[in-house]
Amino acid sequence: MDGRHSRSARTRAALLDAAIEIICTEGVAAATQRAVAARAGTSLASTTYHFSTADDLLVAAFELTCSRTLADFRRLEQEVVARRMTLLDAAMELVGRAPYGTHVPADGVIQLTLTAIHEPRLRPIADAFVEGFSALFRPLVQPPAAADTLVRALSGLILHEMARGAATPTATMRADMARLFAAFGIPVTDTDPARHEEPE
Repeated sequence: MDGRHSRSARTRAALLDAAIEIICTEGVAAATQRAVAARAGTSLASTTYHFSTADDLLVAAFELTCSRTLADFRRLEQEVVARRMTLLDAAMELVGRAPYGTHVPADGVIQLTLTAIHEPRLRPIADAFVEGFSALFRPLVQPPAAADTLVRALSGLILHEMARGAATPTATMRADMARLFAAFGIPVTDTDPARHEEPE
């Protein structure tokens, strides 16, 4: 029984990894149960055994995406202290190293946010992500509730940065982020964000 349970857990994990990969590389609409089963190298029957509907699979995949993302944020927070990085440098590193997974583009949470517009079941997951992300900034801003606003604004910056299609974070992204932090009273070393602007 233990062996069967272990195999079942591995299959479920493989299905979730496959779903996340498809969501991030091809979009939510492409993450059908059949496509996920094929990507995971398992049968459609196995997929429906673990996830009765495509929506169930989607919810579980986004829950895992957010959990992994927040865990990566916390690891980076520890690195900031250990390496004495500035918050701005840490934020740029976060954007640059595909933080939402080690093998997929950094847009899992963005996909979640966009999909939640039309899918009510995803809204609590999106809200929980903002809450978890905001917790990292609450000690830095006043009032602490402003951290939620900061995180939502930062998510918008990341969305527009991704839309540029650049291979690495742009100088404009750094300048925008420096202005955003400064507006919320968070010290940054870049005293003149305009100097980072890209030439016309």
